[in-house]
Amino acid sequence: MLIAMASEFEIGVEGGRIVVRDPDSGFYAIYSKPSDQQRLLLERRKPTNDLELVARSSLAAVSKARELGWIV
Repeated sequence: MLIAMASEFEIGVEGGRIVVRDPDSGFYAIYSKPSDQQRLLLERRKPTNDLELVARSSLAAVSKARELGWIV
């Protein structure tokens, strides 16, 4: 598993999934990129009412997916 830091998040890549984790809150979100789609799919995440945290984790996952060449 490859792990990198992106601002406040730890981002790991394992298989065909991007795992975004916030070490302070314990929040995590797991994204994948199905071969038949042009975008990332949120597979699951730790429940939270902090929608800003969810949005920031999504942006971090998209940034990583672009870096990996999964999306344009």
